Amino acid sequence: MRFDLEWMRQHIEGDTDADTLSEALTHCGFLVETRDPSGDSEIWDVEATTNRPDVMCHRGLAREAALAVGARLEALDTTVEESGEPSEGLASIEIRDPDLCSRYVGRVLRGVRLVESPEWLKERLERCGVRPINAVVDATNYVLLETGQPLHAFDLDRLEGRTIVVRRAEKGEVLTTLDGEDRKLESNDLVIADRNRPVALAGVMGGTDSEIGEETTDVLLESAHFEALAVRRTARRLGMHTEASHRFERGADPEMTPVAVDLAARLIAQLTGATVCPGRIDVRPRPWQAQEMTFSVSGVSRFAGLEIDGDDIVRILEALEFRPSRDGDTLTCVPPSFRGDIERVSDLYEEVIRHIGYDAVPAVLPTLRTPPGRRHPNWELVDRGRRAAVGCGLTEAVTYAFIDPQVDARLESWPLSPGPSVPLSNPLAETQGTMRRSLIPGLLAAARENLNQGEVDVALFEEGRVFSNPEGDCYEEPEHLAVVLAGGGLALPGRDAVDFLELKGVVAALLRDVTFPEVAWQRGGGPWLDETEGAVLVDGDRRIVGIAGRLGDDEAGRWGFKQPVYVAELMLQAAAIEPALPRFEALPRFPAVWVDITVEHGTDLSYAGLEAAVRELSDRLVTSVSLVGRFTGKALGPGRVRTTLRLVYRHPERSMTQEEVNAAQDRLRAALVERIDVTI
Repeated sequence: MRFDLEWMRQHIEGDTDADTLSEALTHCGFLVETRDPSGDSEIWDVEATTNRPDVMCHRGLAREAALAVGARLEALDTTVEESGEPSEGLASIEIRDPDLCSRYVGRVLRGVRLVESPEWLKERLERCGVRPINAVVDATNYVLLETGQPLHAFDLDRLEGRTIVVRRAEKGEVLTTLDGEDRKLESNDLVIADRNRPVALAGVMGGTDSEIGEETTDVLLESAHFEALAVRRTARRLGMHTEASHRFERGADPEMTPVAVDLAARLIAQLTGATVCPGRIDVRPRPWQAQEMTFSVSGVSRFAGLEIDGDDIVRILEALEFRPSRDGDTLTCVPPSFRGDIERVSDLYEEVIRHIGYDAVPAVLPTLRTPPGRRHPNWELVDRGRRAAVGCGLTEAVTYAFIDPQVDARLESWPLSPGPSVPLSNPLAETQGTMRRSLIPGLLAAARENLNQGEVDVALFEEGRVFSNPEGDCYEEPEHLAVVLAGGGLALPGRDAVDFLELKGVVAALLRDVTFPEVAWQRGGGPWLDETEGAVLVDGDRRIVGIAGRLGDDEAGRWGFKQPVYVAELMLQAAAIEPALPRFEALPRFPAVWVDITVEHGTDLSYAGLEAAVRELSDRLVTSVSLVGRFTGKALGPGRVRTTLRLVYRHPERSMTQEEVNAAQDRLRAALVERIDVTI
């Protein structure tokens, strides 16, 4: 905020140099950001925080500066020469909404001549960024910048009935403000009206119907106190910001209203030759009430962590106009009307410490005694899920929790969709109007962006919450883990493009490392997943805990993919929160024998079913069964496939002979042909 140095120094006793004033103000909490020479003065840009409207004027800043340099604040001369008919006989004021206007003070001036302001006044206004207009308006702006109290001058003859009515606007009323704009008013707007119409927006801007003009002779000066929230609401709704609204929105001084109107009336009389009518019209439905606050001298010292003399505390509070009185260790004070930010005793402590000096406060961290915290059980699952995914070679993605409502509507068919969706009442965009019920849409968008940017190997995962509202007032936020593979996927050696087997290997590793229970792979996942390469993962309770497969052609087309994309999603809550401790097994002493077996069968026999049959019918010395490969082609005919499995034989007490292994393989082939529809 801009200040004229010489103007401020007129309120300080003595002749303190500018450097000392600037340094002292900065040390007590009001940073002087810039100092620009201007004639015989300087223009200061001082940081005034929003909770200190009292220093948004020259006298308020001078009060702080005087205390900071050890000087006294000059007394304010408010004497006014009056003559003629009393103001109360020339105008009337009525407050209909005292909750929004606690005080309204008016003064009448007669014989006003509209003249230009003198150069000294123009210069002071311009230095503070205010454009001079005429002597009457300039005088009100001058007093505003000096005392912080906004004022307004009405042409008394243009007020119907010479009456001021402070009331709420009627919905649909229109006021043309001084900037020439027609403002459509709402019922929450506070206006200044005459008998028939609004003539000003309270605390914001006056109207053209009552502005001062060339023919003005009688003036009604307004000095009022309006409720901060009402002014802020009106100003923001209408997109208006004025010097008056800037002060009122932050809390003006209710006791400054009569002082400011007297100062403005005296200045207008000096500049225009007007006569100030005797007395003020002072309507005050809600008088300001002073609140006593009591604290101890020793309490201030304990709070600051250093010894502060009681006389220094009294000196500081007296200079800030808190009216302190001391009785031993007890201090009682009354915060002035312009300090609405003082609400607690600790606020008083801060006032003292500011002027003692923050540098004097020792930099000691407080001792905090807190019990050791415990991690939420879900965090262990989240950490295990992330570690497992990174261990598989996947890259983590973080996507928005908001998705397109149209995409969300298609999630009704997603097997892991937790329940009804949660729409947003105030979305950031139309495409982010619903909380996600699956991590897959966000990952698909990330994969598409990577592919469009030329990335050829896309292998992403995301761990995060999904959201649903199953009962209308009870929201659920389960943790999920999702994977998307496209292009070259993990770029494994010998593979040019990702396929279902690569996805299954990733999912199997996740299931193992996150400690999911035993799950069965069952064909499914449509319509999101392809019918031939889609699966749902079912636990022992027949509950779907995961889904994996190739994105269906229709869904891939909606996302704009031109190559196969494989996705998977797991419910982390299905995993064991406390995994079982690993068990040690001794390394085998004797070598193993690897044997492959190729089985021809129909596509209706799943790999899981084939593997289960092989495990059941094979010799007890078979320690593992794994897939080598699958082959389809015209030579096999439609609906047929060849699957090659690798069996590992190992005897715990001796080496096995080839004859033993061959015999076991013959028995397995015969059993498979007899038990299931296969050809060896």
